[in-house]
Amino acid sequence: MDVRQLEYFVAVAEELSFTRAAARCHVVQSALSYQIARLEREHRVTLFERTSRSVRLAAAGELLLPRARAVLAELDGARAELAELSGVITGRLSIGMIGSTGQAAPAVERALAAFHRRHRGVEIAIRDAGSRHMAEQVRAGGLDLAFVGLFADQLPDGLAHRVLADEALVVAVPRGHPSAGAPADLAALAAASAFVEMRAESGLRTQVDAAFARAGVTRRIAFELATSDAVVRFVALGFGVAVVPRSAAARADDVDVLELADLAARHPITLVHRHPEPSAPSARAFLALLGTLAEPRHARQLDDGATDEVEAAAPRPPAPHGLERRSGAECLAEEHP
Repeated sequence: MDVRQLEYFVAVAEELSFTRAAARCHVVQSALSYQIARLEREHRVTLFERTSRSVRLAAAGELLLPRARAVLAELDGARAELAELSGVITGRLSIGMIGSTGQAAPAVERALAAFHRRHRGVEIAIRDAGSRHMAEQVRAGGLDLAFVGLFADQLPDGLAHRVLADEALVVAVPRGHPSAGAPADLAALAAASAFVEMRAESGLRTQVDAAFARAGVTRRIAFELATSDAVVRFVALGFGVAVVPRSAAARADDVDVLELADLAARHPITLVHRHPEPSAPSARAFLALLGTLAEPRHARQLDDGATDEVEAAAPRPPAPHGLERRSGAECLAEEHP
């Protein structure tokens, strides 16, 4: 068992595809497959259950995965810390990021660009595997940090978190829908229409499910898509209605927006990493840089870090869950274990 085999094994385990794993490791698929088969042969185990259409971890693979991640993380940490002694940050920065991060929290992309310019020796890898999966990968050590669409009580234990931004959810309906211009009535909409949704592991889906649970309403889901923009497009095409962040609906020309009365129906961008800080020097350097660029965006924030963007002169509704509102500057500087 060598480091290269462990790298290939972890890549296949996380991608659940030999083709994608080979691309991620910058090798031809035959070389990667040979090393995985050699690892299985040498230890007389089956690491993956393979069919013509899918790959999944076998029992031995489930056992090996956390140990392989830990070994690779220790090696990456050792390399990075040696380089740090010489004043150079190298290694890999693995980030999970939902697609709406750049729109809702633009400081993240500015920090990534600045980090890349300053630390050319660091390989940056970004993926979007859905908020719930990415939070688990951070906890397990597969990602250094992630930007997810989950609030604190929806995260796994052992993660530090900071809500960088959040926005209200609204209902998007096709242009000319009978409900256009009226407040959103989830029960009436669910009785009359199918819903277009994000995939089940997404943070947005988690927030929408929570909104329906609070309303005591059951809905029929017609489509499960990968992005909020795709959800809104399918609404515009007449396939149903959807609960989406306000910004996603605002970017579409062929939908109308219905306001929700539920003040807790919001979608966050939450930074998560292992507590108290990531082990990789590259991740710590990125977080330090992000902290210098993150600025309040005409928002007030809740005790859990959530922001509530409003017009400066507009009357303010009471904070959801009875939380006291505070200034953005207070919470941007604060992380929670």
